[in-house]
Amino acid sequence: MKGDGSMALETLERLERQVERGSLFTHTALSETADRLTEVEAMLYGLIDVVVQRGAAGSAEIHAASSKVRAALDAAGETVSPGVALRVDPEIAATQAFVPVNCDERIPICGGICCKLSFALSQAEVEGGRVRWDLGQPYYIRHEADGRCTHQDRDCHRCGVYADRPAVCKGYSCANDNRIWKDFDKMLLNTEWIEQNFASSLPQLVRAQMQHQDLLAPPSARVKEREGSQ
Repeated sequence: MKGDGSMALETLERLERQVERGSLFTHTALSETADRLTEVEAMLYGLIDVVVQRGAAGSAEIHAASSKVRAALDAAGETVSPGVALRVDPEIAATQAFVPVNCDERIPICGGICCKLSFALSQAEVEGGRVRWDLGQPYYIRHEADGRCTHQDRDCHRCGVYADRPAVCKGYSCANDNRIWKDFDKMLLNTEWIEQNFASSLPQLVRAQMQHQDLLAPPSARVKEREGSQ
């Protein structure tokens, strides 16, 4: 029977293998996508040059048409994007005055519910290394399976990196946030909005291509089948 140390080491080795496999897949997919985009870009710009040179359409007309298509794709949620985001804070301070909150009195009621809010980190916060970001949604603040920020103490609901907390947290006040409070003065929570929007944080597929395959076939056969279909 294996000891706790051996089991822990085996678990870490299995996790490392999965992370390595995931990284290899990601790097391969990014490389293939970059190659294809380069080909498409070269062909598209070449085609535009030919169209303009032959007088079939002007550059302004082409730009207007592409902007229209881009807007339609954005509206339909079909824009190709890895979903990576970094927050850029405005240089000028917000005009709305910060309203202090009596957190000691409110935490027993709200449980520090603001730690379930999601936001992108800044470049300085990511590179600082103190604040953890979500590996599945770079570079947003990391949340655990319970939907709460990874840095929130689950016992006292306080921030575990308070001195190094993101600027968003430093400047946030729930006093004017009707998502959190129906009535701030009476400490009446907006339970309907909270229950609807603060579900547990579970892994989700963003997009996947489904295909039929013989699950009983050996892996080598499935690889050949995939290569043959390309």
